[in-house]
Amino acid sequence: RRPYRFDGKYDSQAVFFEAFFGVTDRFDVGVQVPFFDQEFADATRDDPPSDSGFSDIRLFFKLNFLQTPVVLTAKAGVKLATGEFLNEDGLIPVGEGQRDYEFVAQAGRSLWPLPLYANLDVGYRIRTRNDKIKRDPGDEWFFNGEAGYNLTPKLLVATKVEGLRSDPSIEFGILKNRSQIKRITYLAPTLAYTLNEHVVLEFAIRYSLNGRNFPAGHQIVLGASTNLPVLAFLR
Repeated sequence: RRPYRFDGKYDSQAVFFEAFFGVTDRFDVGVQVPFFDQEFADATRDDPPSDSGFSDIRLFFKLNFLQTPVVLTAKAGVKLATGEFLNEDGLIPVGEGQRDYEFVAQAGRSLWPLPLYANLDVGYRIRTRNDKIKRDPGDEWFFNGEAGYNLTPKLLVATKVEGLRSDPSIEFGILKNRSQIKRITYLAPTLAYTLNEHVVLEFAIRYSLNGRNFPAGHQIVLGASTNLPVLAFLR
């Protein structure tokens, strides 16, 4: 089938605030608070719909089972419907209006003495019904594969491949809408620079290789992560 094309543009800026706390050496809890500023414009509208604000909060729990020779971790999460959900034509709201539960298996290995590593995450997300519009968006399988190499002790180059595949949505509790099945595959070349012993800076470009019901194009990603040794006394 030929791809459907339209004269439209989706602009989105997002900031993700994320923190993890190590309760023990093998058990972590975390929280993610996203903020979105987005606009969707096409040839049919003189006033493009837009929305901005804090999106749905996610809570995470991670348990490590094995550390050598492969790191194996189980991760569980819940997304709470804390962001504002607006049911307006053409608008992509900052909140999704429903709760999600996800379960992820994570595996990683360092190939030391080579300065090389590889990770793979595979997960399943249970998406519950949005009662405001009587719609179940469909459960999702997702994955994230990553391999990286230290060019220098401070500079890391990596390649990430991310993907998502969804079930059909269910409209009004009975009708399976296969036209709303979502597919996306991203390729993300990445650079990470260790600024000092506590701060790492990251730059990446995510390219959409293929997809369905996702905006095409690319995303520029900037990140900064830090550990907080001042909290070590709480452990």
